[in-house]
Amino acid sequence: KEELAKVIAELDTLVGLREVKGEFKRLASVLQVEEMRRAAGLKVTPRANHAVFLGPPGTGKTTVARLLGRLFKSLGLLARGEVVEVDRSGLVAGYVGQTALKTGQACDPALDGVLFVDEAYSLFNPSGNDFGHEAVATLLKRMEDDRARLVVVFAGYDVPMLRMLEMNPGLKSRVNTTLHFRTYGAEELTEIFSSHAEKAGYKPTEAAMKKVREI
Repeated sequence: KEELAKVIAELDTLVGLREVKGEFKRLASVLQVEEMRRAAGLKVTPRANHAVFLGPPGTGKTTVARLLGRLFKSLGLLARGEVVEVDRSGLVAGYVGQTALKTGQACDPALDGVLFVDEAYSLFNPSGNDFGHEAVATLLKRMEDDRARLVVVFAGYDVPMLRMLEMNPGLKSRVNTTLHFRTYGAEELTEIFSSHAEKAGYKPTEAAMKKVREI
């Protein structure tokens, strides 16, 4: 409970992300109830905890993924909860038959934690000759076979990610959580700047902060 409280407190300190925070807390509540039911010997429907993070770069997706890993660890759902980050280059090989092996090798270090697949939409290509299909197929199998030890988070821009999910029913059916990350506004970016300055031991003047808001 103490670690869970720390995770939620750190989530609340993040600038903006109102929608993400609400969905994150809702997920935390659902998982807590399930753990209480297990402890009481009541029936709990098996579920996978894989997720999709929708939004442009620089909106806090990796930070929230790390908090998600700690959330699962605090509830005993993952042993470590650490995040391993990969992109297409870390999953797809250049020759036939090698991509499945490479994707599997990327999954192994993430066991008992979270595999964060950035720009995941790049794995989807309508062309049947693209090896990204093999990477997705391997990921789907690992997501099912290792769902007690592995959480996979697919991240990327909204439109191509949603298109990827629609074109792959197997992937869509294995994802239970979708978080929407929005671009920061001027005031939120100014607040982030101020926070970084404070942590670095700087105290910007009002004139400096005015300039930051203009930029």
